[in-house]
Amino acid sequence: MIKLEFYRKNIESNKNKNFILSNIEYNSKKDGPLNKYCYIIKDNISMKDTVTTAGSLFLKDYVSPYDATVVKLLNDAGAIPLAKSNMDEFGMGGTGLYSGFGYVTNAYDENCISGGSSSGSAIATALYCCDFALGTDTGDSIRKPASFNAVIGYKPSYGLISRFGVIPYSPSLDHVGLFSRKFKILFDVMNVIAKKDEKDYSSQDANIDFTFKNIDLSKIKFVVLNEMYEGISDEIKELFEKTISLLPSKLSKVDFGKELIEIIPSIYKIISYSEAVSCYQSFSGMTFGEKEKGNSFEEIARKTRSEYLGTEIKRRFTIGTYCTSFENYEQMFLKSKKIRTLINNRIEKILNENHFLISLSSSTTAPKINDVKSGKYNDIYADNILQIANFSGYPSITIPMGKINGMPIGINVTSRLNTDDYLLSFAKLFSKLIKENNNV
Repeated sequence: MIKLEFYRKNIESNKNKNFILSNIEYNSKKDGPLNKYCYIIKDNISMKDTVTTAGSLFLKDYVSPYDATVVKLLNDAGAIPLAKSNMDEFGMGGTGLYSGFGYVTNAYDENCISGGSSSGSAIATALYCCDFALGTDTGDSIRKPASFNAVIGYKPSYGLISRFGVIPYSPSLDHVGLFSRKFKILFDVMNVIAKKDEKDYSSQDANIDFTFKNIDLSKIKFVVLNEMYEGISDEIKELFEKTISLLPSKLSKVDFGKELIEIIPSIYKIISYSEAVSCYQSFSGMTFGEKEKGNSFEEIARKTRSEYLGTEIKRRFTIGTYCTSFENYEQMFLKSKKIRTLINNRIEKILNENHFLISLSSSTTAPKINDVKSGKYNDIYADNILQIANFSGYPSITIPMGKINGMPIGINVTSRLNTDDYLLSFAKLFSKLIKENNNV
């Protein structure tokens, strides 16, 4: 298979970017709808008899005893897994700088971040090392890396892709999704993996036909949130306005509510960090993973966690523990869930009156690594908007929009729950317009 060897050579020639954790020697002979595709697996997704680290030294030698449902469906359909991709440890980081195995740098400038946590999968797609890559998205973990690296990043509706066999971060926010350079691949793959799975309590049978719908763009209503414009540069605003003007559709601009937009990062952190603490109670060093010596369970757990978990994980676990303590549970965690409901009600109302929400996929192009590490870069309103789709479970996709000073930036589209086939179809048509006019 010529393409298989091409991808494997590309992986080898780009090892310096640290986006691959381990190669997979797997040559499929299965005849199926995906037997012409090669793919890469984010390393928090299990594949039988392969090491699955989730980007953590805690699991550096952990070998999965079973396939994640999504991997089994892909392999049974003939797709060929090539490698496991690097990631922020347990999906926590958002930059590609928090893996236990080193930084993942940007495909266009190694001095810039790649975005995270699905950094390795985004880079693999951008560097032509696969036809598609699996990622996970808890807040923007597929869509922002896609923006920084000029690829398509798609987060499906919640529950469309099974999370069985996927090491979690925050179960109520986690979505398995895809990177690719071609929409046809996304349609083909989703027709295989969007299946009800009895092993995943959140899995749904939406019965979506992932075939392209030739939408009449002149009849589409789309909306932009006014808050998105606050704080972005004139260059990015100009590119965004030029891009949305390409659509022969009815455009409306509405206020989401400044107070709700401002509080999104805090709500996201309280909910996700709290759920993460619950998910990782079993990471004690006793059952699996690395193990330090000690005279009691508590001593072994403390030493093992201290030695093998990264500083960002420890920080988030500390905050999550504080938010779910007896004294703070009702005022912090429970109140955050109520505010999440308010945010969901607001976006539901907006999308009941419009077909698609369009926004920037990031407030800037990829920032410099040094700026991120020194605290000079912080997310603003435009970045907060992406997390709304995780709160609500709505499908959301990033497509390349253009470049600013040689660095890519994407545009994001979100739609109502389980309208993924129409979202992909609209994004494909929109992407064609952008390529014809923005020189993408």
